[in-house]
Amino acid sequence: MPHESSIKAVFLDVRDALGEGGHPDPFMPYLPSTRQLLSCLRQNCTRLGAITTIQPGSNRKDTVHLIRAALLAEESTTSSRLTIGDFLSDEDIITDEEANLHLDNMHFYQFAAKRFRLQPHECILVSAITTYCVAAKIAGMEVLEKPCPPGREFLPALVGKIGQSAVDSGWQFQAMLEHEHMLGERIFACGDKIARWISKLLAGWTPQLDKLEWISPPKIEMPSALEKAMASFIFLIDNFADQVHLRAEEAMLHVAVACGMPTGAGQWVFDQHEQARAYWACLDVAWRRIKQGDDDDRWFALRDFQMSVEAFVFLFKAHAIRENYSTYSEAGKAFTDSDDAMVMNLIRHTGPSDITPYVSVVERMETQLKSLP
Repeated sequence: MPHESSIKAVFLDVRDALGEGGHPDPFMPYLPSTRQLLSCLRQNCTRLGAITTIQPGSNRKDTVHLIRAALLAEESTTSSRLTIGDFLSDEDIITDEEANLHLDNMHFYQFAAKRFRLQPHECILVSAITTYCVAAKIAGMEVLEKPCPPGREFLPALVGKIGQSAVDSGWQFQAMLEHEHMLGERIFACGDKIARWISKLLAGWTPQLDKLEWISPPKIEMPSALEKAMASFIFLIDNFADQVHLRAEEAMLHVAVACGMPTGAGQWVFDQHEQARAYWACLDVAWRRIKQGDDDDRWFALRDFQMSVEAFVFLFKAHAIRENYSTYSEAGKAFTDSDDAMVMNLIRHTGPSDITPYVSVVERMETQLKSLP
């Protein structure tokens, strides 16, 4: 006689367990692992629930809408869409606001179980946050700390296409690389803000290049938050962007060519990657001049930093769009299920296995820039 489990519900921590983002930006689920996780749980447990926090400036209605509207797959032939809302109802999502308790408080999990008319020992919490797991365990729930980076808890199986369209190959590799573009967009936004702030600092003085004498530029005093944000930007281009994303794309394209994609179809990607690396080299030199150079050079170093950031951001905003809506789908035409699984395995072994620390650096940079008047 089969054993009857005492577990009646599974609660999922939305952020970091299911995806990233949220108010005011769309919530972006990890693909394909979030769909796999939700499908597995729906097969094996009585009820699914989710927990999340309400971000400043948002409310429960908007937060829950963004979560439930997150797209997991789209069928090209019927245009049917699978969203998180197909697995979680409005009432299934419990927030810190309605409980009036933070998610690292054991009483929050007692509140969540009671909402489902269950005892804590009848529930499991799945979260990537250790403090949440500890609080839930003390409250009496079973806990499962979800590993990071997302997707590593699933074998690189032959999942097949997850929603093909004219601009989407439907393969897992495209979903993963497009997800990384989301983090790139946040870095681009910070680059734009840094460039605008430098422009303000440099305004009001122009080099007198027609004079037969040296006229020193004004001394520039940089706000501490701006300087820290610039340092974070330099850290990311030196330690994250190339090692994690650019090299993963290049590995994917090499495989696509080996599988039959025309050699020249992806050459522009390699060329623009080299252009980006050249901009980053310029930024490294400009940053060294800003930090270690003399006062007469600092104005010019800041201008070089600004111009290099603007050039890089302008190019790579367009670069990401062309990849998302053209090159990835072109590469995907050459792949089979096994090719996609192999590319996913290659991507996961390109750069550090856990990008969470770099996401934290982006968050810190955003916070530093928000603090500027």
